[in-house]
Amino acid sequence: MSKYERKEGQGSIFGNKNKMTDSHPDFTGEALWRGETIRIALWKKRDKNDSVWLSVKISEPYKKTEGEQAQKPAARPPIDDDLPF
Repeated sequence: MSKYERKEGQGSIFGNKNKMTDSHPDFTGEALWRGETIRIALWKKRDKNDSVWLSVKISEPYKKTEGEQAQKPAARPPIDDDLPF
């Protein structure tokens, strides 16, 4: 299988599996622009007429800082199936 090579002015956007709040983007991805990789974030919005539109933000790619760990939702306590009735 050949390795994917991003072409100038093109990129990919995917659904954001890590979205936890409304302020997190619905879709994220990267593109190649003028030889640099850029980050793209999209939010799906509705106007007062219920028409759908997309809000976009373009920024530097996200880089984790040293020691930063991915946040995971808190684990739920185990369910006690030993009910007294």
